[in-house]
Amino acid sequence: MEITRKTEYAVSALVELAKNPGEFISSKVIASRQEIPVNFLPQIIALLGGRGWVAGVRGPGGGVRLEVDPARITVKDVVELIEGPIAISKCLGGQFECPRKGACPIQPVWMEAQQAFVDVLRNRTIADLVNNTPEKAAD
Repeated sequence: MEITRKTEYAVSALVELAKNPGEFISSKVIASRQEIPVNFLPQIIALLGGRGWVAGVRGPGGGVRLEVDPARITVKDVVELIEGPIAISKCLGGQFECPRKGACPIQPVWMEAQQAFVDVLRNRTIADLVNNTPEKAAD
């Protein structure tokens, strides 16, 4: 499994919104501050809104704002929203029935590695990322 740019952009957008609680921020501003291509934001915002994490308002003074406590959104939540279920190997994804299941010597290693990966993602929230993000130096 590879984490795509789309997932990275979704996390970055959530971080930007969490840094500005209660404020509506335009997509252009989010894109500029987080270095996200503007054309990616509508689909990302739609996914985040579908989950109830963000809400948008059109028109002057409109934009997008975070609707939930960023401490309640884990990085794992975002990865699974964008990428689907986490599986570092096809044999762990549930869509592929391995004929060697139970007899494969590497499967326990993949299971342990996946669990460690998922644990890290589950234990980091958007609020953690906001609190641990260094501010960009002013030019």
